[in-house]
Amino acid sequence: MPATKSAKISISLPEEWLRYLEEYRRHHGAETRSEVVVRALQALREAELADGYRQMARDYAQEADEWVDSGLGETLDLIDRG
Repeated sequence: MPATKSAKISISLPEEWLRYLEEYRRHHGAETRSEVVVRALQALREAELADGYRQMARDYAQEADEWVDSGLGETLDLIDRG
């Protein structure tokens, strides 16, 4: 995990999620539980951004703006392919 300023928090997880977190950490080479949580939060943020871009593309398709050539369709295709 990159060196950034961090704040310490405490969370409670059901045993099932804690087991998954530890399994994920071991299988994906994360050094700490915090790193796993950061990766999960990054994935959530990326998913929300992608959803927002998809909505923008739908809105644009319904009411195209001749001054905007967004390329959202191509960008979303790239995101979906990973």
